[in-house]
Amino acid sequence: MNSSQYSLISLLVLPILILSFNSASYGQSQPQNLTFTYFTSWGSAGEGDGQFDGQNDVDFFNGKVYVPDYANHRIQIFDPTGEFLTKFGEGGEGNGQFHKASAMSMDAEGNMYIADQFNYRIQKFSNDGTYLSQWGTEGEGDGQFLHPHVPANDAQGKLFVTDRDLANVQVFTNDGQFLYKWGSEGESDGLLSNPESSIVDSGGNVYIADYGNNRIQKFSNDGTYLSQWGTKGVADGQFQGPSGLSIDANDSIYVTDKNNNRVQVFTTEGQFLTKFGSTGSGDGQLTDPEGVGVDKESGTVYVADTGNSRIVVFKPQQ
Repeated sequence: MNSSQYSLISLLVLPILILSFNSASYGQSQPQNLTFTYFTSWGSAGEGDGQFDGQNDVDFFNGKVYVPDYANHRIQIFDPTGEFLTKFGEGGEGNGQFHKASAMSMDAEGNMYIADQFNYRIQKFSNDGTYLSQWGTEGEGDGQFLHPHVPANDAQGKLFVTDRDLANVQVFTNDGQFLYKWGSEGESDGLLSNPESSIVDSGGNVYIADYGNNRIQKFSNDGTYLSQWGTKGVADGQFQGPSGLSIDANDSIYVTDKNNNRVQVFTTEGQFLTKFGSTGSGDGQLTDPEGVGVDKESGTVYVADTGNSRIVVFKPQQ
């Protein structure tokens, strides 16, 4: 082969190699170098504005922080610095009332879906807190609940609701039509024990905080078991009561590790990325944290520090 032929082949092969490399790497979730530091906190025990009684969850949407205030039977809304903005809800069984507002999620339009735990239903509200609809009754049948917990929305308008006592996940349209369900009590792949939270990634896969089994389970959108990670313990990637779940713009999964008083972060395949938080009531410390929410634009993380009756905020470091 002469030099001119060699040069021609090189010119033809090089773009193919570059294209192959880009095709292999494009769109894949890559591990992120994540570090978080304490930024601020707000809240105390009580019934007043900005106070909490058992806040189990926290969500972020369009520049506002939403906190289901469990035993005060209401939702409180704050700006990102913790300034109280408004609230809605009260104790009761009527439309827009709650008997333990345990958790919530929001769809792309900002509608809120609240797990009204001991009224055994999901209530739907507009972004300003206007009551829209509800569904669910007490029971074990399709569309019924015994202990509805943290719901999650996907991009197609479906709502995934975990039920701790039924050990299952029920799936609904965003207006409450029952679609399908999966899960039952157990320790094997795909079985659940006191499932707490659910979250959906950009590909539609569903992640369940399998609290009683100290693991995270991953399912396809239709409930087919895919994988899992976690065992009981205190090391990186281990849990003592995984409770809340959230996801950032890079599809990194945030897990509140309740009894280890920390938040752990993973890839969608369960690779450990980082952790933050320690036991206590000081700055950046946590006591029995349950919920977690992420601002997908800034990467700021909001933690429902349930045992300290406050919201704790962490900022990512570049």
